[in-house]
Amino acid sequence: MLARAVFALSSIAACGCGSSDLAIAGAPAASQYLQTFEGEPSGVDLGEVRLKPEVCRGIDLAPAGRPLDADDFVAFAKSQGVETRTVRARHDLVFVDVLNAGTKAPVRFRVAILGSPGAAGNELHTALLQQGRGTWGLQRSNLAVLAPMTSPEDAVVMASKLRLACWGVFMIAGHDDTFVIPGGYTEL
Repeated sequence: MLARAVFALSSIAACGCGSSDLAIAGAPAASQYLQTFEGEPSGVDLGEVRLKPEVCRGIDLAPAGRPLDADDFVAFAKSQGVETRTVRARHDLVFVDVLNAGTKAPVRFRVAILGSPGAAGNELHTALLQQGRGTWGLQRSNLAVLAPMTSPEDAVVMASKLRLACWGVFMIAGHDDTFVIPGGYTEL
């Protein structure tokens, strides 16, 4: 329950904190990372696209199968060549700043540590709906990772270029629902 309240409150802050411009300098367009379910090139059409297979090539996409901590997210980010800074706000909430993502400013992720994968998925889904279109995040095992609001195009580029979509289930809020962009990490 405490984690739910903390995550809800931190999700409210997601709109006002960090950079609203998550464009990665020099990165290709989002369409370079996406395809239709039939394998044709595509732009960001939520609910109609998936990541191209090469986005996660070479990364183990097997479910975690164990409870995780924010350090697991940090370790993956570092394995992708990004520098991080962490601030542990509580035992169940950690802020992870990605310092060299290619954006104008550091990107702050809010990592909520919940009791189960189901709780983490539900919390992320709820937070995305509360914040609205352009909010995105990742869920892996018992972790719900909320990213700053941006355009769906910039979210796809960041999640693909940094291979975050290969670490956790990649979700983006649409107008009135959340959409998983498949092709990366999947957890049932």
